[in-house]
Amino acid sequence: ASASASSSASASASSSASASASSSSSWWTTEVDGWSAGRSDSARSVDASVRRTYREGFGAALTNGVECDGGDPRLVPPERRATEEDVDRSGLRRDGRGLLVLDSWGDYYALRDVSPSSPIALLCTFPLTVYYAIQRFGPVPVTVSRMLNRPLRIHCVGIEKEMNFLDLFKEVGFLLPEDLKVEMTFVVRGDMIPEASRGGARSRGYELKLDLLDNLALLVQSGTYGDDVDPNFDCGSGPPDMIVGINAGLFAYESWRSVVSYLDANRGVVGVFTDYNEHSGVNCASLGGGEARESLGVNPFRQPRAMPVYCMNLPQFSNGFVYVYNRQELD
Repeated sequence: ASASASSSASASASSSASASASSSSSWWTTEVDGWSAGRSDSARSVDASVRRTYREGFGAALTNGVECDGGDPRLVPPERRATEEDVDRSGLRRDGRGLLVLDSWGDYYALRDVSPSSPIALLCTFPLTVYYAIQRFGPVPVTVSRMLNRPLRIHCVGIEKEMNFLDLFKEVGFLLPEDLKVEMTFVVRGDMIPEASRGGARSRGYELKLDLLDNLALLVQSGTYGDDVDPNFDCGSGPPDMIVGINAGLFAYESWRSVVSYLDANRGVVGVFTDYNEHSGVNCASLGGGEARESLGVNPFRQPRAMPVYCMNLPQFSNGFVYVYNRQELD
């Protein structure tokens, strides 16, 4: 099932994604045209304060056009919580904390009743990677947040083009148990904020708070994590339980040094990072020590489309490999 969903999504990616990207309100635009530090044509027009439904975000090429052509209408997930009927129909199970165990794109497509020919995995790799980080590597943070009767606090660092599809992160809340409250803070470097979003600037830079669902709040904060943004005081309601870095490349930017230093000084905080290829992943994971290096593995929710590589003969995917700092297990 996983291979079928992934290969079909990749095969239809170019035509469907490009067609959907023709709309200026589409979530595909920054994925197809690039971000370029918030300065590309597609990025400059992104206003993160504008809300979009799945129908608007994925675009008419997926939500309307296929129905008119008599094709399979199940190309977009339903904009609602996964029900127990969905779980039973797809043959999935929950772990000891009540979280759905998803191990492949096949699992996700079956749960959300999405056609294997849908290319949505090209964008859903971002919220599904966050969900996978919570379910696979967050048993202790989830348990502690419930014991303290407060939201699970996740700081997502190095955010860029994700600002174009904030509403897609509803999928994290739709997949989690309704009684598990989550507060996600997206930290974006100030120079990465698109021009159209800079009207939200405050005394501490750009700030935005969205109550996406009853169990999911999403905050956007501009600045450099651990430098002009203090993880303990400037990000939401308090210090993180988990830090997530999507396509991080910790060796690539000096600004990641403060993130690694924070995790080294706060061993109770779990850090989950993805990288494009295994070579970079090994080097970046090694910054967290031998255990972090040994944790490196393939991310089941990598983008199912290979990226061009010009400097090495290695497979490369967006969110291709995942590794963990300060991994914790329940006794």
